Amino acid sequence: MAIYYATTKPISRSSGRSATASAAYRAGTEITDERTGLKHDYSKRDGVEMAYTFDKSMKKIDREELWNKAELAENRKDGRTAREWVLAIPHELVPKDKKKRKDLKQNEGARVAVRFAKVLAERYNVGVDVAIHSPDKEGDNRNWHAHIMTTTRELERTDDGIKLGDKTSIELSNAKRKELGLGTTSAEIKELRQEWETIVNTQLEKLGIEERIDHRSLKEQGIERQPTIKMGWQASAMERRGVTTDKGDLNREITADNEQLHDLKLEITILKEAKTEMANIKEQVQGMQDFKAEYEAYKQEQQQQKLEIERQQQAHDKGQDRGFDI
Repeated sequence: MAIYYATTKPISRSSGRSATASAAYRAGTEITDERTGLKHDYSKRDGVEMAYTFDKSMKKIDREELWNKAELAENRKDGRTAREWVLAIPHELVPKDKKKRKDLKQNEGARVAVRFAKVLAERYNVGVDVAIHSPDKEGDNRNWHAHIMTTTRELERTDDGIKLGDKTSIELSNAKRKELGLGTTSAEIKELRQEWETIVNTQLEKLGIEERIDHRSLKEQGIERQPTIKMGWQASAMERRGVTTDKGDLNREITADNEQLHDLKLEITILKEAKTEMANIKEQVQGMQDFKAEYEAYKQEQQQQKLEIERQQQAHDKGQDRGFDI
Protein backbone atom coordinates (compact mmCIF):
# COMPACT_ATOMS: atom_id res chain seq x y z
CA MET A 1 0.00 0.00 0.00
CA ALA A 2 1.25 3.51 -0.87
CA ILE A 3 1.83 5.90 2.00
CA TYR A 4 -1.04 8.19 2.98
CA TYR A 5 -0.34 11.60 4.51
CA ALA A 6 -2.66 14.62 4.44
CA THR A 7 -2.73 17.23 7.16
CA THR A 8 -3.89 20.82 7.50
CA LYS A 9 -3.29 23.73 9.84
CA PRO A 10 -3.78 27.51 9.79
CA ILE A 11 -1.00 30.02 9.21
CA SER A 12 -1.43 32.68 11.88
CA ARG A 13 0.46 35.67 13.22
CA SER A 14 0.30 34.27 16.75
CA SER A 15 2.87 31.64 15.68
CA GLY A 16 5.13 34.28 14.13
CA ARG A 17 4.22 33.34 10.57
CA SER A 18 2.84 35.28 7.62
CA ALA A 19 1.11 34.27 4.41
CA THR A 20 3.60 36.27 2.33
CA ALA A 21 6.67 34.59 3.81
CA SER A 22 5.10 31.13 3.70
CA ALA A 23 4.02 31.50 0.06
CA ALA A 24 7.42 32.84 -1.01
CA TYR A 25 9.22 29.95 0.70
CA ARG A 26 6.95 27.23 -0.65
CA ALA A 27 7.01 28.55 -4.22
CA GLY A 28 10.71 29.41 -4.17
CA THR A 29 10.14 33.02 -5.18
CA GLU A 30 10.34 36.60 -3.89
CA ILE A 31 7.46 38.47 -2.26
CA THR A 32 7.56 41.86 -0.55
CA ASP A 33 5.11 42.21 2.33
CA GLU A 34 3.32 45.54 1.92
CA ARG A 35 2.16 45.52 5.54
CA THR A 36 5.58 45.09 7.16
CA GLY A 37 7.92 46.15 4.38
CA LEU A 38 9.84 42.87 4.69
CA LYS A 39 11.14 41.28 1.49
CA HIS A 40 10.95 37.49 1.52
CA ASP A 41 13.35 36.19 -1.13
CA TYR A 42 13.56 32.41 -1.56
CA SER A 43 14.22 32.48 -5.29
CA LYS A 44 17.47 30.52 -4.85
CA ARG A 45 16.06 27.65 -2.79
CA ASP A 46 16.12 24.10 -4.14
CA GLY A 47 13.44 21.45 -4.17
CA VAL A 48 10.51 23.29 -5.79
CA GLU A 49 9.43 21.41 -8.92
CA MET A 50 6.57 23.75 -9.83
CA ALA A 51 4.08 26.16 -8.27
CA TYR A 52 0.68 27.51 -9.39
CA THR A 53 -1.73 30.08 -7.95
CA PHE A 54 -5.35 30.11 -9.14
CA ASP A 55 -9.03 30.52 -8.24
CA LYS A 56 -12.03 28.17 -8.48
CA SER A 57 -12.18 28.74 -12.27
CA MET A 58 -8.53 27.74 -12.60
CA LYS A 59 -7.78 31.33 -13.58
CA LYS A 60 -4.26 32.39 -12.59
CA ILE A 61 -3.74 34.82 -9.72
CA ASP A 62 -0.69 36.97 -9.06
CA ARG A 63 0.91 35.32 -6.03
CA GLU A 64 2.29 38.52 -4.49
CA GLU A 65 -1.04 40.32 -4.84
CA LEU A 66 -3.01 37.41 -3.37
CA TRP A 67 -0.99 37.00 -0.20
CA ASN A 68 -0.57 40.71 0.40
CA LYS A 69 -4.37 41.03 0.20
CA ALA A 70 -4.63 38.13 2.67
CA GLU A 71 -2.30 39.89 5.12
CA LEU A 72 -3.99 43.27 4.78
CA ALA A 73 -7.44 41.72 5.31
CA GLU A 74 -6.60 40.74 8.90
CA ASN A 75 -6.31 43.33 11.68
CA ARG A 76 -5.87 41.06 14.70
CA LYS A 77 -2.41 40.29 16.09
CA ASP A 78 -3.35 36.60 16.09
CA GLY A 79 -5.14 36.74 12.73
CA ARG A 80 -5.25 33.65 10.52
CA THR A 81 -3.98 34.79 7.13
CA ALA A 82 -3.93 31.43 5.33
CA ARG A 83 -4.58 27.71 5.69
CA GLU A 84 -2.07 25.10 4.55
CA TRP A 85 -2.48 21.50 3.44
CA VAL A 86 0.52 19.18 3.20
CA LEU A 87 0.04 16.05 1.08
CA ALA A 88 2.29 13.05 0.47
CA ILE A 89 2.37 12.30 -3.26
CA PRO A 90 2.81 8.60 -4.08
CA HIS A 91 6.19 8.28 -5.79
CA GLU A 92 4.55 5.89 -8.26
CA LEU A 93 2.83 8.92 -9.82
CA VAL A 94 6.01 10.99 -10.24
CA PRO A 95 8.03 10.54 -13.48
CA LYS A 96 11.65 9.48 -13.08
CA ASP A 97 12.64 11.77 -15.96
CA LYS A 98 13.60 15.23 -14.60
CA LYS A 99 12.13 17.13 -17.55
CA LYS A 100 8.80 15.33 -17.26
CA ARG A 101 8.69 16.07 -13.53
CA LYS A 102 8.71 19.80 -14.36
CA ASP A 103 5.81 19.43 -16.80
CA LEU A 104 2.35 19.44 -15.22
CA LYS A 105 0.87 17.57 -18.17
CA GLN A 106 3.32 14.68 -17.67
CA ASN A 107 3.63 14.66 -13.88
CA GLU A 108 0.63 12.74 -12.54
CA GLY A 109 1.73 13.37 -8.96
CA ALA A 110 1.52 17.13 -9.50
CA ARG A 111 -1.78 16.77 -11.33
CA VAL A 112 -3.54 15.02 -8.43
CA ALA A 113 -2.33 17.76 -6.07
CA VAL A 114 -3.70 20.45 -8.41
CA ARG A 115 -7.02 18.57 -8.62
CA PHE A 116 -7.30 18.53 -4.84
CA ALA A 117 -6.46 22.25 -4.75
CA LYS A 118 -9.27 22.86 -7.25
CA VAL A 119 -11.67 20.98 -4.95
CA LEU A 120 -10.71 23.35 -2.12
CA ALA A 121 -11.03 26.42 -4.36
CA GLU A 122 -14.50 25.38 -5.52
CA ARG A 123 -15.74 24.26 -2.12
CA TYR A 124 -14.72 27.42 -0.27
CA ASN A 125 -14.45 29.96 -3.13
CA VAL A 126 -10.85 30.75 -2.20
CA GLY A 127 -7.54 31.44 -3.87
CA VAL A 128 -5.14 28.50 -3.78
CA ASP A 129 -1.37 28.27 -4.14
CA VAL A 130 0.08 24.84 -4.98
CA ALA A 131 3.79 24.03 -4.67
CA ILE A 132 5.23 20.61 -5.55
CA HIS A 133 8.36 19.74 -3.57
CA SER A 134 10.91 17.04 -4.30
CA PRO A 135 12.28 14.80 -1.51
CA ASP A 136 14.88 16.10 0.90
CA LYS A 137 18.35 15.25 -0.48
CA GLU A 138 19.28 13.71 2.87
CA GLY A 139 16.02 11.83 3.37
CA ASP A 140 13.82 9.23 1.73
CA ASN A 141 13.87 9.76 -2.05
CA ARG A 142 10.18 8.78 -2.22
CA ASN A 143 9.00 11.71 -0.10
CA TRP A 144 7.39 13.76 -2.86
CA HIS A 145 4.90 16.14 -1.35
CA ALA A 146 2.70 19.15 -2.06
CA HIS A 147 2.04 22.30 -0.06
CA ILE A 148 -1.34 23.88 -0.78
CA MET A 149 -2.07 27.27 0.75
CA THR A 150 -5.60 28.66 0.66
CA THR A 151 -6.96 32.03 1.67
CA THR A 152 -9.09 32.05 4.82
CA ARG A 153 -11.52 34.45 3.15
CA GLU A 154 -13.67 34.07 0.06
CA LEU A 155 -12.20 35.52 -3.12
CA GLU A 156 -13.96 37.86 -5.52
CA ARG A 157 -12.67 39.31 -8.79
CA THR A 158 -13.41 43.00 -9.37
CA ASP A 159 -12.41 45.61 -11.95
CA ASP A 160 -9.68 46.69 -9.53
CA GLY A 161 -8.32 43.17 -9.08
CA ILE A 162 -9.01 40.52 -6.47
CA LYS A 163 -10.90 41.19 -3.25
CA LEU A 164 -11.17 39.03 -0.13
CA GLY A 165 -14.50 38.99 1.71
CA ASP A 166 -15.99 36.90 4.53
CA LYS A 167 -14.23 34.08 6.34
CA THR A 168 -14.78 30.64 4.82
CA SER A 169 -16.86 28.07 6.69
CA ILE A 170 -13.86 25.91 7.63
CA GLU A 171 -12.38 28.85 9.57
CA LEU A 172 -15.51 29.41 11.69
CA SER A 173 -15.81 28.20 15.27
CA ASN A 174 -17.77 25.01 15.84
CA ALA A 175 -20.40 27.04 17.71
CA LYS A 176 -20.92 29.27 14.68
CA ARG A 177 -20.90 26.28 12.35
CA LYS A 178 -23.61 24.65 14.46
CA GLU A 179 -25.77 27.77 14.11
CA LEU A 180 -25.38 27.45 10.33
CA GLY A 181 -26.32 23.77 10.38
CA LEU A 182 -22.80 22.60 9.65
CA GLY A 183 -20.87 19.76 11.27
CA THR A 184 -17.65 20.15 13.18
CA THR A 185 -14.43 21.34 11.56
CA SER A 186 -12.73 18.04 12.34
CA ALA A 187 -15.50 16.12 10.54
CA GLU A 188 -15.11 18.38 7.50
CA ILE A 189 -11.36 17.88 7.45
CA LYS A 190 -11.91 14.13 7.61
CA GLU A 191 -14.14 14.38 4.52
CA LEU A 192 -11.42 16.29 2.67
CA ARG A 193 -8.80 13.73 3.68
CA GLN A 194 -11.04 11.07 2.16
CA GLU A 195 -11.42 13.21 -0.97
CA TRP A 196 -7.62 13.22 -1.37
CA GLU A 197 -7.65 9.42 -1.08
CA THR A 198 -10.31 9.19 -3.81
CA ILE A 199 -8.45 11.51 -6.20
CA VAL A 200 -5.16 9.64 -5.80
CA ASN A 201 -6.60 6.12 -5.96
CA THR A 202 -8.64 6.98 -9.05
CA GLN A 203 -5.47 8.06 -10.82
CA LEU A 204 -3.49 5.03 -9.61
CA GLU A 205 -6.21 2.73 -10.93
CA LYS A 206 -6.40 4.65 -14.23
CA LEU A 207 -2.66 4.13 -14.75
CA GLY A 208 -2.87 0.43 -13.89
CA ILE A 209 -0.88 0.80 -10.69
CA GLU A 210 -1.90 -1.66 -7.96
CA GLU A 211 -0.84 0.54 -5.03
CA ARG A 212 -3.55 2.42 -3.12
CA ILE A 213 -3.66 4.91 -0.25
CA ASP A 214 -6.06 4.81 2.71
CA HIS A 215 -7.00 7.90 4.72
CA ARG A 216 -7.87 5.78 7.76
CA SER A 217 -5.38 5.24 10.55
CA LEU A 218 -3.82 1.79 10.91
CA LYS A 219 -6.04 1.21 13.93
CA GLU A 220 -9.15 2.13 11.93
CA GLN A 221 -8.01 -0.26 9.20
CA GLY A 222 -7.79 -3.04 11.80
CA ILE A 223 -4.06 -3.36 11.22
CA GLU A 224 -1.87 -4.12 14.19
CA ARG A 225 1.20 -5.13 12.51
CA GLN A 226 9.97 -3.39 9.87
CA PRO A 227 12.26 -5.35 6.55
CA THR A 228 9.91 -8.36 6.49
CA ILE A 229 11.21 -11.83 7.09
CA LYS A 230 11.09 -14.75 4.70
CA MET A 231 8.09 -16.82 5.71
CA GLY A 232 8.83 -20.05 3.88
CA TRP A 233 6.39 -22.12 1.82
CA GLN A 234 4.63 -23.76 4.76
CA ALA A 235 3.79 -20.50 6.58
CA SER A 236 2.84 -18.84 3.27
CA ALA A 237 0.44 -21.67 2.44
CA MET A 238 -1.14 -21.49 5.87
CA GLU A 239 -1.59 -17.70 5.57
CA ARG A 240 -3.28 -18.13 2.18
CA ARG A 241 -5.74 -20.54 3.82
CA GLY A 242 -6.50 -17.86 6.44
CA VAL A 243 -4.43 -19.46 9.18
CA THR A 244 -2.50 -16.87 11.20
CA THR A 245 1.16 -17.72 11.74
CA ASP A 246 3.85 -16.23 13.99
CA LYS A 247 5.93 -15.27 10.93
CA GLY A 248 2.90 -13.70 9.31
CA ASP A 249 2.12 -11.69 12.43
CA LEU A 250 5.72 -10.52 12.62
CA ASN A 251 5.69 -9.42 8.97
CA ARG A 252 2.45 -7.52 9.48
CA GLU A 253 3.97 -5.74 12.47
CA ILE A 254 7.12 -4.92 10.46
CA THR A 255 5.05 -3.54 7.57
CA ALA A 256 3.05 -1.29 9.89
CA ASP A 257 6.21 -0.02 11.58
CA ASN A 258 7.72 0.79 8.18
CA GLU A 259 4.62 2.77 7.18
CA GLN A 260 4.79 4.75 10.39
CA LEU A 261 8.53 5.32 9.85
CA HIS A 262 7.85 6.71 6.37
CA ASP A 263 5.26 9.07 7.85
CA LEU A 264 7.79 10.22 10.44
CA LYS A 265 10.41 10.85 7.74
CA LEU A 266 7.96 13.04 5.85
CA GLU A 267 7.09 14.85 9.08
CA ILE A 268 10.82 15.49 9.63
CA THR A 269 11.16 16.89 6.09
CA ILE A 270 8.24 19.25 6.66
CA LEU A 271 9.58 20.30 10.08
CA LYS A 272 12.98 21.05 8.51
CA GLU A 273 11.27 23.29 5.96
CA ALA A 274 9.32 25.07 8.70
CA LYS A 275 12.49 25.52 10.79
CA THR A 276 14.34 27.05 7.83
CA GLU A 277 11.40 29.33 7.09
CA MET A 278 11.20 30.55 10.70
CA ALA A 279 14.99 31.12 10.86
CA ASN A 280 14.82 33.26 7.71
CA ILE A 281 11.88 35.25 9.04
CA LYS A 282 13.73 35.93 12.33
CA GLU A 283 16.78 37.07 10.36
CA GLN A 284 14.64 39.43 8.27
CA VAL A 285 12.88 40.81 11.35
CA GLN A 286 16.21 41.36 13.09
CA GLY A 287 17.49 43.16 9.99
CA MET A 288 14.43 45.40 10.01
CA GLN A 289 14.87 46.12 13.72
CA ASP A 290 18.56 46.98 13.19
CA PHE A 291 17.59 49.32 10.34
CA LYS A 292 14.95 51.03 12.50
CA ALA A 293 17.48 51.47 15.33
CA GLU A 294 20.02 53.01 12.95
CA TYR A 295 17.35 55.26 11.46
CA GLU A 296 16.23 56.43 14.92
CA ALA A 297 19.87 57.21 15.82
CA TYR A 298 20.22 59.15 12.55
CA LYS A 299 17.03 61.14 13.26
CA GLN A 300 18.27 62.02 16.76
CA GLU A 301 21.60 63.15 15.36
CA GLN A 302 19.83 65.31 12.76
CA GLN A 303 17.60 66.80 15.45
CA GLN A 304 20.60 67.66 17.62
CA GLN A 305 22.33 69.30 14.67
CA LYS A 306 19.17 71.29 13.94
CA LEU A 307 18.95 72.46 17.56
CA GLU A 308 22.63 73.44 17.52
CA ILE A 309 22.14 75.49 14.34
CA GLU A 310 19.10 77.19 15.88
CA ARG A 311 21.10 77.98 19.06
CA GLN A 312 23.93 79.48 17.05
CA GLN A 313 21.46 81.52 14.99
CA GLN A 314 19.80 82.85 18.13
CA ALA A 315 23.18 83.82 19.60
CA HIS A 316 24.07 85.59 16.36
CA ASP A 317 20.76 87.44 16.27
CA LYS A 318 21.24 88.55 19.90
CA GLY A 319 24.63 89.94 19.06
CA GLN A 320 23.14 91.90 16.17
CA ASP A 321 20.52 93.52 18.45
CA ARG A 322 23.21 95.10 20.65
CA GLY A 323 24.19 97.56 17.91
CA PHE A 324 27.72 98.95 17.36
CA ASP A 325 30.24 100.02 20.04
CA ILE A 326 31.53 103.63 19.53
